[in-house]
Amino acid sequence: MEGKSEIVEVKTFPFPAGFNWAVGPAMQRFIQALASRKVLGVKCPGCGYTYVPPRSRCGRCYAALQEKDGIELSGTGTLVSYTKAHVKMDGNGNIKDLETPMIIGAVKLDGADSLLFFPLEGVKAADLKEGLKLKIRWQDETKGQLEDIRCFEPAA
Repeated sequence: MEGKSEIVEVKTFPFPAGFNWAVGPAMQRFIQALASRKVLGVKCPGCGYTYVPPRSRCGRCYAALQEKDGIELSGTGTLVSYTKAHVKMDGNGNIKDLETPMIIGAVKLDGADSLLFFPLEGVKAADLKEGLKLKIRWQDETKGQLEDIRCFEPAA
């Protein structure tokens, strides 16, 4: 197919994306623990893979993961990868331009095998590198919600 290609700019989704769902008991415990500034994970009794946030079944060996398999993690970790975001969702299905780009990091917490994705602060994009040691920066007031983790910042 020949023809002129063009960039199409989309500012909103063509449909409202409303959801009604429950997070399940493992994720509920994870979110509630954030109010106490605790990070919970679960270690698979079958293969030893550690998930953060916890889940009810291992994606590697399919073993059932139970509350007794839960562990608490320190909240420190290592930057695995990162990207710069220029837009965000506004909570109503719309894409909103950011005044200042946000850096989002893929962070592997110490003692975990899975990754968390959160904004990074306190470090310039030019200074980012894989392997950078990070720690959680909590909101001043924690309420038992995902937003209790404000961001990750350099550990040192």
